[in-house]
Amino acid sequence: MKTMWKTLSLREKILFLINGIIGAILLFAYVLPFIPPRYFEYATLSVFTPLLMILNIGFIILWLILRKWNFLFSAVLFFLGLPFMHRFVQFSQNTLPPKGQPSIMSFNVRLLNHYKWSKDLTLREKIISFLREEHPNIVALQEFYKKENESFPFYKYKRFIYKNENDKIGQAILSDYPIIGSGSLNFPHTGNNGVYADIVLGKDTLRLYSLHFESFHIDDTQITQENSKKILLSLPKRFAIQQSQVELFDAHADTSPYPIIVCGDFNNTAFSYLYQKIQNRGLIDSFQEEGSGFGKTYYFPYFPFRIDYIFADPYFKITSHKVYTGINYSDHYPLKATFIKRK
Repeated sequence: MKTMWKTLSLREKILFLINGIIGAILLFAYVLPFIPPRYFEYATLSVFTPLLMILNIGFIILWLILRKWNFLFSAVLFFLGLPFMHRFVQFSQNTLPPKGQPSIMSFNVRLLNHYKWSKDLTLREKIISFLREEHPNIVALQEFYKKENESFPFYKYKRFIYKNENDKIGQAILSDYPIIGSGSLNFPHTGNNGVYADIVLGKDTLRLYSLHFESFHIDDTQITQENSKKILLSLPKRFAIQQSQVELFDAHADTSPYPIIVCGDFNNTAFSYLYQKIQNRGLIDSFQEEGSGFGKTYYFPYFPFRIDYIFADPYFKITSHKVYTGINYSDHYPLKATFIKRK
C-alpha cells in the first residue's frame, strides 16, 4: 500500500483522498434504508445516494484512465451497491404493454392547476383529456381538488376521499371495476394522507392504496444558496414524519383481507427507509420489474428523481411499466403499470 501511495503524484493523492471520503459516505449510505430516521437524523443522506453512486463510478473510470490500481477501492463499493443500483436505473428495454390486461396509473395532479401554479390555464383540460384518452382501468390521483368531483364521467366507479368534510384537497380513485369499499388512513398533523379502495376484478378483489407521504416542499425555484441550508435542516423532521406515516400504513395493510397494490407520491427516493419499509412487505416495484432508464417521475432539472411508485403484491405479476415524461401537466409525471394474476 505504501509503495502504491508513493507512486501517486500530489494531485492524484488529493483525488484519492476525495475518493476515499466519498466512498466512506457511500458505504454509510448503503445501510441508511435500514435505520429508522426518527432515531437517526443523518438518515437524510439517503437522498444523495444516487449522486454518490454516480461519483463513485466516475472515480472508477478516472483511475482506469490513469492506469492506477486505486480503481479497486471504488470497484468494491460498486459491487457492494449492486442490489441498490437496480432501484436507480434499469437497462431493460420497454416493450408495448400487453393488450387486455388490467392497468393502473398513479398521478399527482397538483390540484389540476386550480391555484395557477402554471401560467398554462389549459392544464386542467389537458389532464382530463389525457386521462380520457389513455384511460387506464384504475387511476389514483394525489393532490386532487374537490371541485373536480364531477369531471370524470368516463369512469363508472369513483371514490373521492378527504380527511375532513370541509377539506378541499384530497385524493381520487377512478375505476372501470366495481369499488366495494374505501377509506382514509388519516395521517395526523399534515395535509398529506393515504387512502384505499377495495376493487373487484372478476373473481378477484384487490385493495389499492394511494399514498401521499409528507412533502419536502422543494422545487427548482427554491434551490438557491440562501434557501438550501433551510431545506437541508428541514429534512430530518420530514423523514421522521414519513416514518410515522409508513408505519401507520404498514399496520393498516396488515389487516387487509385482499392482496394489495400500493401506489402514490412517496416524496422520497428508492434509497430511503420509507421505500425499504414498503419493500420489506415483499411487494414488487413495477420499475424494478419492467422499467427502463432512470424512471424519473418528478420534474427537477438537476437530477432524475424517482419518487412516485407502483408496488404489487406477489399475487400479481407486473407485465409493463411506463412513465409519461412527455406529459408536463404537473410537477410529477404520471406512471402506469399493467398486471395479471400469477398462475
